[in-house]
Amino acid sequence: MKPRFSSISSILLLAASLAAFTGCKEDTIVKASVAPGDNGLGTELVPDTLTINASNVFADKLKTSEKISGIPVVHALGTIVDPYLGTTNAGIYMQVLPTTAGFRFVAEGTNYTVDSAVLILPFYGFAWGNRTDPKPQKFRVYRVDEVMSTTADYYSNQHLNVRNIPLADVTLNMKSVLNDTPSAAGVKTPYRHIRIPLGQDFVNDVVNNIGTATFENDANFLNYFKGFYIAPDSTVNINNQTDLLAYILLDGSADYARASVAFYYRENGSTETKTAFFNYQRDQASSKTANFNQISRNYTGYPVQQIIGNNFSDTLVLQNDPGLNIDLRITNLNKLPVSAILKAELVITQIKSGVGADSLQVPNRIVPKGVDAAGNEYEIADFSASDYTAALVFVDGTKRAEKDANGNDIITYRINIPREVQKAIIDKRNELHLRIKGGTGFPAAYRLVAGGRNSGTYKMQLNIVYSKPD
Repeated sequence: MKPRFSSISSILLLAASLAAFTGCKEDTIVKASVAPGDNGLGTELVPDTLTINASNVFADKLKTSEKISGIPVVHALGTIVDPYLGTTNAGIYMQVLPTTAGFRFVAEGTNYTVDSAVLILPFYGFAWGNRTDPKPQKFRVYRVDEVMSTTADYYSNQHLNVRNIPLADVTLNMKSVLNDTPSAAGVKTPYRHIRIPLGQDFVNDVVNNIGTATFENDANFLNYFKGFYIAPDSTVNINNQTDLLAYILLDGSADYARASVAFYYRENGSTETKTAFFNYQRDQASSKTANFNQISRNYTGYPVQQIIGNNFSDTLVLQNDPGLNIDLRITNLNKLPVSAILKAELVITQIKSGVGADSLQVPNRIVPKGVDAAGNEYEIADFSASDYTAALVFVDGTKRAEKDANGNDIITYRINIPREVQKAIIDKRNELHLRIKGGTGFPAAYRLVAGGRNSGTYKMQLNIVYSKPD
């Protein structure tokens, strides 16, 4: 099952996340008028008494080098400190290329001066954390010192060798990153982006290689300059309790809207500043340049550490991968009759963790995966449809603003899994093992603290309606 559907659901979930797709907000399996509950139209409502063993598990890695046709390449950058969930650090590995083989700044024999080189990191328009008045953050840019491949899979927990001396060491005003369109060479640029000046040694190194075999072709250049690593200074940022992840667009379609290095130069004797770009280059599903998002989580010393891995947890936590998932084992399925499952709906409700970070954005959608006996995740049967977009709406899992019995505002998620429950019964399994995950559009974003099975009013619920046997 997994090979057939995992890539499809990844595309759908990624697109849904990036577009803030909200889906359908009503019962998409059996409307209340059709399945009103006990004894309605030959149906039976199962009391919410099935045992669900719930725990919080850490998904330690996510493939972040994948390119999907039609989906932009977006990476997280920065450090966020959550007083309940701990720290998250996100850095970016990426490559750039000159726009032409045999690149020169000017015609051979013409004298010129490169005044500066600036790393351009376009802001995608989405940030997670304090988007009103975020704290400044410190970053360093390093030169990658091992080969990167466009055909290799890179994961969020990987590190590549880099040279010891950074190309840049800067502190960025994150509020300006979110709001400002900077100027370049005295002219306002049309796009919001981060500008990181690179050191003069880097400029001199590039200039000294002009006219050599280094610039004859892409392979030679990438052998000479293997890539950048843009890294948050986690020690400084954590000490300063920084509070934002900005999301960077690598493959935009215009200058200053795609990741690049901008060189500002003048022909000697001229006052006109010209610009040459070395760009991150992508051709839809393939790419000339490699990239991946390095992301680390640290829960040590924070309240969430006490509940990770514990079964029967009253508090459940979910983050976009890499991060915490909700692990569920629904047992005693043999108590259900062999009949048509019309509705099987998991209801998950947000609870407050008691810290200021409760104001951070919750996921727009959460997603169920099956877990087999070997611990491998697979697509549940409810995603097995010819129309995968319709299947995504069918399963639902979107964020809902609702009211509790006392009229208080709450956030809930309703996940419909009747086919997977039906399949487990047909297969004579006594236990259905599920894992609830965040979307894949914005790695490391979002946080949900939810009620477990013993959380009173806001406990996790499993509502099952089946057709009574004749």
